[in-house]
Amino acid sequence: MRHIDAFCHFFPQQIFRLLSETTGGTTDIGKRIQNVRTIHDLDARFRMMDEFEDYTQILSLGLPPLEGMAGPDRTPDFARAGNDGLAELCAKYPDRFAGYVGALPMDAPDAAAKEAERILVHGNANGLQLHTNVNGLCLDEPRFLPIFEIAAKSGKPILLHPARKPNFPDFAAEKTSRYEIWTIFGWPYETSATMARLIFSGVMTRFPNLKILTHHLGAMIPFFDARIDTGWATLGSRTSGEDYSHVLPSLGKPLLDCFRDFYGDTALCGSRAGLVCGIEFFGVDHVLYGSDAPFGPEGGAGYIRSAIRAVESLDISHADKERICFRNATSFFGLD
Repeated sequence: MRHIDAFCHFFPQQIFRLLSETTGGTTDIGKRIQNVRTIHDLDARFRMMDEFEDYTQILSLGLPPLEGMAGPDRTPDFARAGNDGLAELCAKYPDRFAGYVGALPMDAPDAAAKEAERILVHGNANGLQLHTNVNGLCLDEPRFLPIFEIAAKSGKPILLHPARKPNFPDFAAEKTSRYEIWTIFGWPYETSATMARLIFSGVMTRFPNLKILTHHLGAMIPFFDARIDTGWATLGSRTSGEDYSHVLPSLGKPLLDCFRDFYGDTALCGSRAGLVCGIEFFGVDHVLYGSDAPFGPEGGAGYIRSAIRAVESLDISHADKERICFRNATSFFGLD
């Protein structure tokens, strides 16, 4: 069966060189990036992909976000280098790379909006990759609204990737997160929190046609659907310092339906139980095959293979498996 990998990462050479010259690109998550050859070595990437027939990728940059590499004086140049590099790879190797989603200099919102216009409206990017925070700021900040507006007007989607770092502690009395809890549990939490903030702040209501693909199949949302439904039914009852009585009526539909407007990928490290849970929540039409390559065993091949096997194991029709594996991506990203 054909597979279009909706959520996988690569650094073209120019942006990888820039990344490698920065502290953010060589410490913490950057440290891991430096040790994953298939995220920057094109020949190694092709050898890894050769195992899989009729398999193509939608490319996005890996971590850290651009603002984790440099300041706003440099991130616009980093964004241009990364996006032009990804576009060049897709043009040169269309049988390998079906498209790309661009990166933005989010610590320079005006420049980010201009870059979004350049690659979405005037260029051939298939969407944008945004991270769940921008140097600690949530995406529902008014300064980021123009970017959502450009994406919505272009009809192209946003891919939402977690970005919590170890300097976000697990407990308030501490300074840093320990044992890499910041990524294993912190990333699903932050993805879920960002989804909630985009709903409650009105961003999703303001742009009802905006498509957002959440990494790792909606993180905590599918598993906690009943808790969301019953717990937030009394939104405001636990809060003394702010009036939330207007929030739920402003959504215009049940809260769980708002969460179901998001999409999710299959990047769950091969977990069948998680995949069943996510598909039951989002529905087959809102789930796209994604591996998170080149992370995982064998330079990414392990995650690609385990995600394929997880989908194959599902007790659903062949037509539904085709939707997940490639048909949904074709329409989601506007592919030929």
